[in-house]
Amino acid sequence: MIADAHNMSVRYLHKLFEQEEITVSRWILRQRLERCRRDLLRATGTAPTVARVARRWGFVSPSHFSRAFRAAYGMSPREWQTAKPLPQGRLDTADLT
Repeated sequence: MIADAHNMSVRYLHKLFEQEEITVSRWILRQRLERCRRDLLRATGTAPTVARVARRWGFVSPSHFSRAFRAAYGMSPREWQTAKPLPQGRLDTADLT
């Protein structure tokens, strides 16, 4: 899908990511988790459930989502949702590589 959208072969797309020292699938996972993390920080009154956020970003299994989230951020999605958010612009994605 990504390769088609940019008029390139899948092989060439993977070649581009080799230069970045990350796989395409890892990059996609990182992007999805980052968007989940952002969505989980919405104001408590309007915050969607963890399961809804996971489904929205393509995680079919809530347990897989929770494991991936914990591996990336060191806490569960629920813990992140209830934790005090960092100042704007302070979301650290270094642990996702």
